[in-house]
Amino acid sequence: MVLRVDARAKETFWQIILGLREARRDAGLTQDAAAVGLPVRGRAISEWETGANSPSLDHLILWADAVEQRLMITDRGVEKSRLVPQLPRETWVHFERRRLAQPLKLRRAARMKYHELAERIGVTEASVRRWEAVIVPPQPISLVVWAQELGCCLGLRSSERPDAQLRLQLRRYGLPALPDEHRRDRPLPARRVE
Repeated sequence: MVLRVDARAKETFWQIILGLREARRDAGLTQDAAAVGLPVRGRAISEWETGANSPSLDHLILWADAVEQRLMITDRGVEKSRLVPQLPRETWVHFERRRLAQPLKLRRAARMKYHELAERIGVTEASVRRWEAVIVPPQPISLVVWAQELGCCLGLRSSERPDAQLRLQLRRYGLPALPDEHRRDRPLPARRVE
C-alpha cells in the first residue's frame, strides 16, 4: 500500500517544519544549540529544515520542545489534543504521541471502521490500530494525512511553559534545557494519592 499524500498534506507538513525553523531563529538558537539534549546533531536539524530529510515523530516532538513549541491536533481551529492527561510512569515523548493520537482515535471510532480509514489513507488496518494504540508512531507525514482524512489538522502552538525563557537561554550556551533527573525521555515518578 502507498500512503496517499496530497498537496495539502505536504504543505501542512512543510508549514510545521518552517514554523519550527522560525521558532528556532526567533529564539536566537543555532541548529547545533537547538540539538543540545536531542538524540541528533545540528546537521540533522539542518537537513530537516531544508527538506533533505524528514524527522521521525519522536524527533519532531523533541525538536518542537527544544524551541518551546508543541504539536497539536485541531478541528476547525480548536485544539483537540490539549485535554489528554499524562499517565504516571509515562515518558514525555510517549505522552505526546498519545496526546496526538487520542483525538484522532475518538474521531475515527465515531465515523468509520479501521479498514475504511486505512483504505482512505493508503496504509494497512494494522498500522491504524498500532497508531491509535500508540504502539508504533506514524511518520509525521502519515500523522498529517491521518488527521486530514478525519477532518482535523496537525499544527504547532507555543508550549506555554513558565520556564521557557530560561530553557532557551541554557540552549543558547550549549547546555541541556533540563537537569538530567528531569529529562523528558524518562518516566515521571508515580504520584502518591493520599
